[in-house]
Order: sequence, then structure tokens, then C-alpha cells
Amino acid sequence: MLWENRIDSYVSKTGFPRSLFASEDGRVVGTWIMGNDYRVKSEYYGGYPAGYLKRMKALFPDKKRVLHLFSGKVDIGVFPGDTVDINPALKPTYVDDAQKLERVPLAKYDLVLADPPYSIEDCEHYGTSMVKRNTVMRALQRLPEGAHVVWLDQVLPMYRKDRFALEATIGMWKSTNHRFRGISIFRRADQQ
Repeated sequence: MLWENRIDSYVSKTGFPRSLFASEDGRVVGTWIMGNDYRVKSEYYGGYPAGYLKRMKALFPDKKRVLHLFSGKVDIGVFPGDTVDINPALKPTYVDDAQKLERVPLAKYDLVLADPPYSIEDCEHYGTSMVKRNTVMRALQRLPEGAHVVWLDQVLPMYRKDRFALEATIGMWKSTNHRFRGISIFRRADQQ
């Protein structure tokens, strides 16, 4: 699916204005202001802001095999898929370390939605340690060609350009007095 089709799907299915654009180099750029709905439907600290999964589903209507990485608690009713978390009490589909993903059959997924802890303070909330983003990206190299990784974070993770193409960057303001986050969208590049 071409990015112009993804953007058209986003506008059509969400009703939001066209806020994503293809730049001269073909990369998609944009900004989302999520609004003043402070609810986190999962009621989990650090959960996706209201409307985030609806926007992602509208952007990726063709993706049917979805993996929610660092899932915590995800409303899979909005964007169905399997979940991965290191905490078994959260009842994820896979209890696994995101830096290794040894128990996850990555080859079966065509979309990964990742939302790692952003800081030491966030990790203290979750009772876990900081992840090495580049190690997670290395594990995600086992995804099939053409799969996408949507990475929500305060930094752009290190990645190998021969394994992933950075196709889109979206700045996201949740609302007033909230942290600014970046959405980096990678496509698993063709294997050489």
C-alpha cells in the first residue's frame, strides 16, 4: 500500500484533517495533536493516549497480523493483535524480554506497535529496567520483509539502514502539560 493511500485512509476513517504529507525525499512527515481527552482507556500508567490506536488502525488498514510490543495493557478491541510484555501479571500473549523476543514468532507479523518506557522514572513505575532500543531493533530484524514497526518514544531508536527504512516521522502532542513524543515508522527492508 502506498503512503498516499495510507494518508487517504487516515483522513477518511478518522475524520481528522490531512496532517501527514510526503516530503520531497518521499518520507512522510506530520504532526498530531491528540486533543484534551486525558483518558487512557486501558487505565494503565503510560498507556496509549485516547484515539492513538484508532489513528494507527486507520493508517494501516491492510495490516492483519499485529504485535503490540511493551504492551502493558492495550485495548485490543480497537486494534486487535497479540501482546508482548515482560510482566506475566499483565497476561500478555507472550511473556518475553523485548530485547530478545525469543518466544515470539516474529515471522508471522506484518505490523509491530512499540511503546517502550521512555525514562528511568517510567521504568520505576513499571518495575523494570531501561531497554536498549538498538537491541530491540536488532531483534525486530527477524520480521518479514515489508513488515512495519511503529515506534512511539521520545527518541529515534538506533537501527540499521540496510535492515529498516525510516518511512515516516510524526510528532505527537497528547495535550497541554504532557510530554512531546515522536512516532517513527520503519519498514523492514528487503533482505540483500
